[in-house]
This record gives sequence, structure tokens and C-alpha cells, in this order.
Amino acid sequence: MMKKTMTMLLTAAMILSMSVTAFAAEAKYSVSVDDDLLTVNNGETKATYQLEDSKLSLSKSNDGGIALSFRTEDEGGKKVTLGEQKDVSISGDIDYLNISQTLDKDYTIQLDEDADIKELYSDGNAQIKVDGEISRAYLSSNGAKLTANSGSDVEVVYAKNKNSVKGLLSHRVKSYVEPPKIESVSSNYDYDRYYYYDGRYYRRSDSDLGVSNVYDRGSSVRFYCDVSGATVRWNGEKIGTTTKGTNTFDVGPNRYWDDKLTISKDGYETDTIYLGDYYDDYHYYSYRDGVRYWRVY
Repeated sequence: MMKKTMTMLLTAAMILSMSVTAFAAEAKYSVSVDDDLLTVNNGETKATYQLEDSKLSLSKSNDGGIALSFRTEDEGGKKVTLGEQKDVSISGDIDYLNISQTLDKDYTIQLDEDADIKELYSDGNAQIKVDGEISRAYLSSNGAKLTANSGSDVEVVYAKNKNSVKGLLSHRVKSYVEPPKIESVSSNYDYDRYYYYDGRYYRRSDSDLGVSNVYDRGSSVRFYCDVSGATVRWNGEKIGTTTKGTNTFDVGPNRYWDDKLTISKDGYETDTIYLGDYYDDYHYYSYRDGVRYWRVY
């Protein structure tokens, strides 16, 4: 009888231990934005950060999980590792959400029902599941998957592979275009210096060459240029010439802190873009401290 009782107690202890382990494994990271306050929660602990702007980037962490990059008011750029899990839930009002090409089909990004994303960019094949709202999504990979669940509100998706988008009416899924979408402008504006976007007119840049919309993708760099035939140099070595419009140049996999891209043409002021090292994130650039372009995010 005692032997039977001990067996039953051991069995119960094993079941309890397995339940605790399973519960611990189910703890998932969530990310939420409320005004300028970012909260990262894993079910047990919570961390908050004061955001400089509501622009977030998700990439693969060193341990194979997900890393979250953002900018704070006090500390500037910051990266937080979200454990080893390959899925994360996002909520709150976010102007810009980038999903790195390092996140493949094994990763899942869940946009909760109270998520409101103005612009979403995905270069990889991560699965994006939407219960909330997206104004514009850009899927530049053929393997990217976006599923709009019942009750979600997705205005438009620009996809390389339209068949990868599920749950939306066909008129909301369009062929991929380079973001941001540039429309024609009225005759009152200089076509080479202005573009129309989201109901407003914007000056392309203060650059003589009209260089703007600079994006660093690690092994390649993309930018817009108003002038064709400008020489592009990577750390002083010529790698090609520009065409008028969006240009993409391969810069190789090895990146260093002092990497520099220059764009020049006789009669124009030379543009210098300081790129620096790269850590699997998506970066853009702006004028700072007398240097025309410097990494911002």
C-alpha cells in the first residue's frame, strides 16, 4: 500500500513539475507603445522606456531570438533582446515598424487588436498576423506572409508576392513599390525638388544632387537621387553611377565603423553619407552637426 502511495505521489510531483515547466515556457514577450512610453513585458518582469519617437525595428538577436531596437530621449539608440522566443506581440500606436530580413519564416510578429501601425516594412520572410490596424505595409520579400484576421483593418499592402497576403480584398493588395510611395505633383512645384506623400508636399532634400530617403540594409545601400550620372564611391573606391530615381548599390558583407559613401558630380556639391558598422537593423539618415547624413536609427 505504501509503495503504491509513494508511486502516486511521485507521479503527481512529476505532473506538477511538467505543468510548471510548460507554464514557464508559455511566457511570451509583448511590446506596447502608449504615447511616448514603450513597455516590454515577458509575463514576469516589465521594463519601460521613454521614446524619442514611435519607430521600432525588429531583428534577429545573437541567441536566435528577437531583438527590438528603438531610440530613447536620454540614451539615444537602444537594443533589447526579447529572450530566445521566435514570436512577439505588438500593440499601441506606432508610426514606423521595421521587420529585418534576418527574421525568416520561423518568426511570427503578432499585431494585437489595439495595435495601430502607420507604416510597416518587412524585408524578410517573417509571418505577420494582424488583429489590429495598418495604414500601409510594404513586403519586399517573395516569402513574406501577412494574414489579416477577422476584425482587423488593413488599408493597403504593397507585396512582391500578392499571394502571400491573406484575409484582404484584392483591391487592398497591390504590387510592391519602393517606400515611401511618391505621387505626381502639381505644376506649381518643381518635380525634381518636391514629392507628394500622404496628402502633403515635401522637399526631397537640401542636397544639390537631390539625395534623400537613404536606407542602409547591411550589404547594400539604397537612396533616391535627382541627378543621373553622379559617381558613387564606397570608402573612396568607385562602385557605380546614379540614375535619376531610386538607386541600390552592393557594398559587401564586411562593415566597419568608418564606412563612407560619397556621391559626386561636376557642378554639384558632393554628398557624404557616413554609414558606419551595421547590426542587422534598418537605418535611415538625416542632417546633423554640420554633416549632411549621419545614422539616426
